Amino acid sequence: MKTLGVSVYTGMEQTTGENVAYLKTAARLGYKKLFTSLHIPEADYRNLATECRLVLREAKQQGFLVTADISPQTWRLLNCKPRDLSDWGVDILRIDFGYSPAQIRQLLEETEMRLEVNASTMTEDNLKKLLSTGIEPTRLCAGHNYYPRPETGLDFGLFACRSRCFHRAGIPIAAFIPGQKCRRGPLQAGLPTLESHRRQPVEESVRQLWASGLVDTILFGDPLVPAEDLTAVAILPRCFPEPLPIRIRVADVTRAERSLIVLPCHTNRTDAAGLVIRSQESRLSAVEAISPQAYIQPRRRGDITIDNSGYGRYAGELQIVLHDLPADARVNVVGQVVETDRCLLDCIFPGRAFRFEEVAE
Repeated sequence: MKTLGVSVYTGMEQTTGENVAYLKTAARLGYKKLFTSLHIPEADYRNLATECRLVLREAKQQGFLVTADISPQTWRLLNCKPRDLSDWGVDILRIDFGYSPAQIRQLLEETEMRLEVNASTMTEDNLKKLLSTGIEPTRLCAGHNYYPRPETGLDFGLFACRSRCFHRAGIPIAAFIPGQKCRRGPLQAGLPTLESHRRQPVEESVRQLWASGLVDTILFGDPLVPAEDLTAVAILPRCFPEPLPIRIRVADVTRAERSLIVLPCHTNRTDAAGLVIRSQESRLSAVEAISPQAYIQPRRRGDITIDNSGYGRYAGELQIVLHDLPADARVNVVGQVVETDRCLLDCIFPGRAFRFEEVAE
């Protein structure tokens, strides 16, 4: 089941009253998961424990599943033990750093809580070593990092690689998107998993993550997200049909070119290129000659192109441009993916099917 979540941080600039009101709003809009961190360096630990217990009590009353981010310093800073956090209302302990596989297993033996491992840093080999200790995968979940410093978030390729490791093991996975209005200090630069999401509209970030099929939960990393943004995300579809629909605008094209654009299904080749998405069906479907265009133009990310007769046996190959390329007289630019759907291009993995939906200007 695909779920949404929010984050609150006690001992920071938000008051307990603001956090409690926020949880009530998020619960009313259908958000089910709550994330908090118990080892933020900038937090005021004189008040954190008291505030945390009050906020988590409200979270349980609102039906949230609570994940708390911990490190070995947490127990000293809060003067508590893992079982104490369970009493506070924590359901899942997120192991950020500082724990060996043996220590993780010991934590599981000491408590009935589930453990969340760091999906951004754990390799497939490390996951195999962890599972080899006898830990049941059902006791585990995975959560990506968020990255407060600009320019340090994950790129989509690494995010996808790490996420697939957990999906193959049947372990559910979560990722963060930033709030765009109320951002957590001290940097106040957003808390995204993916760097590309830091300044991107939240709806596009969420659509990309759901379309990737690689996450089970999406959480706002920043606190006190306005109700209008919570609502905008809550109403988005969480499952995408196959073939993946991509909205496009089509240029003034010939009948032969249109016949290739409107094929009911295109598939990105399994030996996928790095610069373009190549439709493996298009050349086999080209029955009329594709003449060169009179005006040759540079190719930009999101452009849809068809190779013309100047490319010989490649004539009829339809592509979507992933990275800007120079003009080529052998390549016709026949349309463009609408701006709000370009985030979905990274989700057309090798072997994934897609189709075009033409929209009016």
